[in-house]
Order: sequence, then C-alpha cells, then structure tokens
Amino acid sequence: MANIFIYGGCVTRDAFEHMKDDHVLVHYVARQSLVSAASPATTILSVDTLSTGFQNRSVRGDLQSSLHPSITRFAPKTDLFVFDLLSERLGVYRVPGGTYITKSVELAKTGLVATLPRAAIVIAFGTDEHFNLWKAAADALAARLRTAGLLDRALLFEVPWTDVTITGEVVPKFRGWDASHANKLYARYYAYMRSLGIRVVSVPEELALSTTSHKWGPSPYHFIDETYIWMKHQILGILESLAPSSAGPSVSA
Repeated sequence: MANIFIYGGCVTRDAFEHMKDDHVLVHYVARQSLVSAASPATTILSVDTLSTGFQNRSVRGDLQSSLHPSITRFAPKTDLFVFDLLSERLGVYRVPGGTYITKSVELAKTGLVATLPRAAIVIAFGTDEHFNLWKAAADALAARLRTAGLLDRALLFEVPWTDVTITGEVVPKFRGWDASHANKLYARYYAYMRSLGIRVVSVPEELALSTTSHKWGPSPYHFIDETYIWMKHQILGILESLAPSSAGPSVSA
C-alpha cells in the first residue's frame, strides 16, 4: 500500500479510482493553476456558497494558494506526488496586489468574479504572458518538491486531448479548441517540466479516447477505462522502482 498525493485535474484523480482499494489518497489539490499556487493568498469573501464541499474546498484552496503548504505538510506521508496540467487550461485572473486566481468554473459559480476589482485582467493559457508566469511558478514547484524530498518522487502525466469517443462520436469542445490545438498549446509546458528534471510520462495517443459512459460525460480529457488502467500501471511501476530506497509502506497492486 502506498500514499499518493494528487495535484491537478480529473485525469489523474480518475486514474486513482482504479487504485483506491489498495492505495491511499493522502491529499488532493484540484482546480488550482501553478500560477495561482505560487502567488500570494488572497481574501475575497467567503466561498461556502457552492453545491458541494469539493467545489468549496477547491475555490478556497485556490484563493489561499494551498498547494505549496500542502506539499510541505504531507511530504512525510507521501510516497509519490502525481500531477497533471489540466487546470492550466483555465487561465488566471491577475488581481491588483500581485495575486493570481484560477479562472475556474467553480469560481464563476460563487459570483465572486463580479466583485473582482475593475483592474483585474484575464491571462489566457497558451499565451506568452501566461507561459512566462507559469515557468516561474513551475520553478517554484520544483524547488518546493526538492526541499520536501519529493522531486525524485514526482510524476507528471502528459495526457493528449481527444476529439472523439471510442465509438466515433465527436466530444464537446473546450472553448472551441480542437484537440490538436490544445495539444500544441501544452507542448512547451511539458517540455519545460522535463527541463526541470521532473519525471514526465506520456499517455499513448491510441489511449486518448473519450467515452459516452464516463461518469462526467464525454470530453477532450475524459477517457476510457483502459487509459486510467495504463496510468495506474505507470504509477505502480514507479513505486516499485522507488521501493528499495523507501522507508515507507510496501507497494501492492
């Protein structure tokens, strides 16, 4: 049994569903872009207004820039830090005072966007401005993982988007993007992560297929079970390779 810290979007979290009977989700940080996570916390009203605790926790964590403190807190219990870059697609708001907030659907549902200062601006994913901000945030993440002793225990999944389901249906587009466009935007982000010494594992393109039976419905980043099972085996393989030098719990499939 191993302790997994997950950061990112539903891609990695859904993969863990195929592991949850044998392994522990020690912590989960969702809907929080790296740019927001590396910026100072902000206080923009209470966010206990959404329909689920998960949504409230996600927005609250984003406003509080909870990722870095959480890494430090849970590092002693973490066997593997697993993450994806799905949340980066959302872009960020830049708020006066040097703070950034993830432009998430959950934030929009709180009604807080209407209360943002008029000087707040949107910085879209894939632009040079976003990428330059994100590179500094990626540097900060690598430094935090190194300090926490987790840099060698970090795994980033590079997951290509898809336009179709396994049975050939066209999936709803995110902001009108084709999969090829989204994948092109993401390419330099993954390349930069590799340059920082982060272990990056690429999901095979033949497994980048959605399905109408996905619990959240078909989308460019909701995949068939075989995709998540493949990701599970990558995680288990890395845990096995780390086991000889680990004082943590033993790993079982």
